Amino acid sequence: MKTIPAFLCALLLYGPVSAQDLPPDILADMYLLEATKALEDGDAQEAIRAFGKIEALDTEPPPEFAYFYGKLLVEHGTVLNDLLKGQKLLKSFVIRIAKDSEHYVPILELLSDVSQKLGRIEKQEAEARRAEAEFARKWPRGKKFSDCAECPEMVVVPAGSFMMGSPSSEVGRYNDEGPVHRVTMARPFAVGVYEVTFDEWDACVAGGGCKRHHRPRDRGWGRGRYPVISETWKAVQRYVEWLSRKTGEKYRLLSESEWEYVARGGTTGPFHTGATISTSQANYNGRYTYGSGRKGEYRRRTIPVGRFPANDFGLHDVHGNVWEWTMDCWNESYAGAPADGSAWARGGDCSQRVLRGGSWIDRPRNLRSANRSRKATGTQGSYYGFRVARTLTP
Repeated sequence: MKTIPAFLCALLLYGPVSAQDLPPDILADMYLLEATKALEDGDAQEAIRAFGKIEALDTEPPPEFAYFYGKLLVEHGTVLNDLLKGQKLLKSFVIRIAKDSEHYVPILELLSDVSQKLGRIEKQEAEARRAEAEFARKWPRGKKFSDCAECPEMVVVPAGSFMMGSPSSEVGRYNDEGPVHRVTMARPFAVGVYEVTFDEWDACVAGGGCKRHHRPRDRGWGRGRYPVISETWKAVQRYVEWLSRKTGEKYRLLSESEWEYVARGGTTGPFHTGATISTSQANYNGRYTYGSGRKGEYRRRTIPVGRFPANDFGLHDVHGNVWEWTMDCWNESYAGAPADGSAWARGGDCSQRVLRGGSWIDRPRNLRSANRSRKATGTQGSYYGFRVARTLTP
């Protein structure tokens, strides 16, 4: 491969102009020079990018282009398409050269290696597809299960994407609910059907996982199936660690994006119930309204979990009753937030963690799917509870 004099001529003819103003043949010479320099520097990926620029031009590349580009792709490509494209280029080149050419036998050997490599990849992909199919059969959407008698009931939520945050047109939105951005959950995961109850917490205490002899206050409202309250974010970590040890599975709090995903249950409005909400659908301060909603009951306390209908993902009480702790550190906006459903556990203020869902004392505005709050990790109160998630395994 040689530097083409036309490139130098272009500098004299055209002067310092942008690449888009140069003719395709001159651009091809420039990119060929880039590829040559990259190869001399041992940077195969940069050379591949330069050859890719030549391929995209509206011009006929020189005959040796197929050889050098194809050889680079099959030897240094990083994805399956690189191998396939390289194989195609080398095949197109080898049929145009004589059998006594110095390149003929090496190319045939390279094509043989490519065929074997593609066979291995196809086998791996077939195995991966079978594993994914088996995973899907084992964990279908809506499947409910409990890993032990004292464990929370869980439900499988599907993989999927959603737009996180609230649009500027949503009534009652706060500035920290944006920018709206797409988040994708690549795999199904399991979530507690209900908020964790006193019964479930007390099992952790009895099992030595939570602070021994500690019975969180219920304010006289009731224990049993009532959501556990007056526990800090730090104490909640001990519960999920105990649950993980007891079951051998990966229990945790939900990330903030997972929480909003499961709370919406496929909906896009302020609540999973639609444009408004009522006290026959959630436990909140019914003296206040949202949108076209009407005033309702103000119970002034928590109530047992599961009193109201579940959303389309099978979760109860995502709106109201108690705020739910999540894993995420507090950030004032979603600028730079993860887009893969993972917790934003670095950066921001990690002395405060995000809470979601609103509580029995809140106005309906604060129960919206997109609404956010935060508290210090040592905060206790009758408004705060939690729900668990579980990573699913094949």
